[in-house]
Amino acid sequence: MDEIYPISEDTLLLLDNIKCGKKVLEIGTGNGAIAIKCARDGSEVIAVDIDRDVVEHLKKIAEENNLDIQVRQSNLFQNVEGRFDTIIFNPPYLPGDAENIKELQWAGGGRYGDEIIMEFLEEAWRYLKDDGEIYIILSSYNRIEEMKKYPYRFDMLKKLKLSFHSIFLYRLRKKI
Repeated sequence: MDEIYPISEDTLLLLDNIKCGKKVLEIGTGNGAIAIKCARDGSEVIAVDIDRDVVEHLKKIAEENNLDIQVRQSNLFQNVEGRFDTIIFNPPYLPGDAENIKELQWAGGGRYGDEIIMEFLEEAWRYLKDDGEIYIILSSYNRIEEMKKYPYRFDMLKKLKLSFHSIFLYRLRKKI
């Protein structure tokens, strides 16, 4: 399926630097590489995406590879219950408006590329165990300082300079 987000720099940044907890939620699973890695590492994984084609694609891959991944169609936390050790989100972080659901894989973050990220941060703490971690990709376009108003401790783990902007891998923990 050529309309599924490919494994790119942001996906590789996550794959190389995350620690999957016992119970993992991946929001916006896209190509499924993160969910697959965590399942292979022995995590109990729920992977969600707003795009039905992505959901069906990952269900097929999980079944073919005998991986225990629950895959659901969901807009952020819409069809998610429970609390997780690890939440992973590679959001649409570039500025612009998505014209369709496929463009949400990379764009559609609004003026600063962070509207969906702000929505995510508004809710994520409710689904995170007290000692849990969130891994999220942010961009130099995003209003990162404004994001710090949410109830998390932000630790930048890695920065990657790309041709027209930088991306950052952050680990967030609840402020308790």
